[in-house]
Amino acid sequence: MGIIHSPSADLINQIAAGEVIESTHSILKELIENSIDAYATKIEIATDSAGFGRILVSDNGHGIQKEDLPLAIKRYATSKIQDFHDLEHLFTFGFRGEALASIASVSRMVLESGTSGNRTAYRVTVEEGKVVEEIEIPFFQGTKIEIKDLFYNTPVRRKFLKTETGEEKKNRARVQTMAVSEPNIGFRYLQNGKEVLNVVPEDGFERVLSVYGENLRDHLLPINSSRNGMTLRGWISHPDFYKSSRTGQFFFVNNRSVELKFSAQILKRCYGELLPSGAFPYAYLFFDLPREFVDVNVHPQKKEVRFLSEETITGILFQAITEVLRTSTPVEFLEMRRRLSMPIPYGRDGESPEIGNRYGGPGFGFGQGSQFGNQQTEGESLLGPSTIEGRQGYSLEGVGAGTNLHLLGDNLTKHNLFVPKKHYGVLFETFILAEAEDGLYIIDQHTAHERIRYEEVLRDLKTKAYKSQSLLTPIRLELTKEEAEEMLEERDRFSELGISLEPFSGGTVLIREVPSYIDPGKETETILDLWERFKQKDPEEREFYDEMAKCVACRSAIKKGDQVSDPIIGELLQRLSYCENPSLCPHGRPTLIKLTRKDLETMFHRI
Repeated sequence: MGIIHSPSADLINQIAAGEVIESTHSILKELIENSIDAYATKIEIATDSAGFGRILVSDNGHGIQKEDLPLAIKRYATSKIQDFHDLEHLFTFGFRGEALASIASVSRMVLESGTSGNRTAYRVTVEEGKVVEEIEIPFFQGTKIEIKDLFYNTPVRRKFLKTETGEEKKNRARVQTMAVSEPNIGFRYLQNGKEVLNVVPEDGFERVLSVYGENLRDHLLPINSSRNGMTLRGWISHPDFYKSSRTGQFFFVNNRSVELKFSAQILKRCYGELLPSGAFPYAYLFFDLPREFVDVNVHPQKKEVRFLSEETITGILFQAITEVLRTSTPVEFLEMRRRLSMPIPYGRDGESPEIGNRYGGPGFGFGQGSQFGNQQTEGESLLGPSTIEGRQGYSLEGVGAGTNLHLLGDNLTKHNLFVPKKHYGVLFETFILAEAEDGLYIIDQHTAHERIRYEEVLRDLKTKAYKSQSLLTPIRLELTKEEAEEMLEERDRFSELGISLEPFSGGTVLIREVPSYIDPGKETETILDLWERFKQKDPEEREFYDEMAKCVACRSAIKKGDQVSDPIIGELLQRLSYCENPSLCPHGRPTLIKLTRKDLETMFHRI
C-alpha cells in the first residue's frame, strides 16, 4: 500500500493558513485589501486583545451578493481572475482566493454583506471553514467581517506569537501603512475600544502627516520623476532630519506596501556623508508601474514583488533622489553654515577686523595668517604648521553648544594616547593632519567632534552641570495619540534630562523646558531621535543619559565638508586630547589613525 495520499480539505486550509496568516496583522492586511478592492471610501477596523479575541473590518464598498457569500470562504474561489492572462494585468490587491478560506479554518467567522438594489443584507456564520448558518439581516451597503477566537483550534500557532502588546503595535503599524497607501479612503481604527487612528480622505502629503505626525511637515522633500511610462513619487526627509532606524522608510508599488531592500540601500548611497553614522532618512516612496512590468505573485503574503527590469527601477530611484538632494541644499545655505562655523576674531585692540576680510577666505588654512583667506604674515609660508599652544581663547560654540576649553580649568586631565603639538590643515574637507610627540595623526573632524560632544553632554548630565530654560513659546510635538501617551508615561525620565513635557490635546505633546546642552533649533529632532532610540531598546538596556549624549553628539557635530577655520581645528584637537576615549566616536567608529615615526621610516625604507 502506498504512503502518499491527499490530505483533507480542512488540513489543506490550515496548511495554507500557515503561509498566508503570519499573525493578526496579516489578517488585517487581507481584509483591508478586500475592502479596497470593493471600492470602499470608508473602512473601520476594531481589534480586541491584539486581534486574538476579535477582529472586525467593515466597509461601505460594493458588497458581496447572497449567492456568493458561501463561495467567498472556499479556497481558490475568486472573482478577480478568470485566466492566466489576468495574472499579468492585475488591478486588485487580492486575487488568489485563499485568504478568507485560510482565516476561516483557524477561527470563528461571521460574514455580513449588502449590495445595492436589495432590501436586505445577508449573514453567514463559519466555523472550522464550514458554513453553519445563513440568515437575512437589515440592509446596509458594504461588508462586515468579524473574526473571533483566532487559532482556537491550532493552539501551537498561538504560542509562537509575541505578547499582545507587541502584536498590537504590529497591527497599528499595518493599518497606518495601508492608510498612507490609500489617502482617498477614510480609515478609523479602534484597539480595545480606544480610537488610535481616524483619518478622512485627503491628499497624499496630508495623509502622511495625519498618520505619522505634523513634525514631518517642514522636513520632507517632494520626489516626482517619470521615465518610460513609470513614475516615482513621494517624499524623503532633509538630511538634517532622520531616524536611528529604517522604521521611517516605506515603499509602495502600485499602492501595494512591499519590502524593497535595494531601495533602502540606494537611499543610504544617495545620502552618503550627508547623514551621520547610524542615521536613516525618512522615505515615503510610491512606484507607479505598468501592471505587466511587476509580478506580485512571488510571495504568499505578497510582501515582495519581482520586476521585469530591476535596473530600470533602481535607476529612476537613484536619479530622482540625488537630484532632489542636490537642489535642496543651495549654495547660499552651505555658505551661511560655513560662516556660522567661523569664530569671530578680534585684533589686539579688541576690535573685530573688516567684514570683507572676515569672510573672504575658504574658512580654513595652513597657518595663523590664512585663517581668513589669503591673509598671512610677511615671510610666513602657507605650508607652515599651526601650533596649538595658546589657542584657548577660541571655542566650538559656533558648531555645537559646549564648554570652552579654557573654562574647564584643572577638572580634566590630558590623556597620553593623543597629545597634539601642531596641525597642518584639512584634507578632502574631512581629515585633519596633526603632529604629536609619538607620531603623525589623521583625525576625522566629524567623529572627533562627536566624541567631544558626547563626553561633554554625558558629563553634564551625570553631574547636573546644565541649566534648563523655560520657553516663552512651547515647542509642539505632533504624534499619534498612542505615541503621545507612551512618551508622557516617561516624562519623569525626560525631566531627569532637563526636558519638561506636558500633554496638550490628541497626539500633541508640548515641550516647556529644554536643557542648555541641546543646540537651539535642534530640540524637536533631538528629542524625537532620543525617543525613537529609547523605544527600540529592551527595558533593562534603556540608559537615557547615554542615549541623549549620543543624540546630541550626532546632531551638533561638525559634518564632512563643513569648512572649519584654523583656530577651531586647534581647539577641537585640544578638546579631543582631554577625552577619556579619544580614539573612538560614541558609535564605535575611529576618530583618528596614528602613524609613528618608525612607521614612516619603514615605509620609506630608511630602516
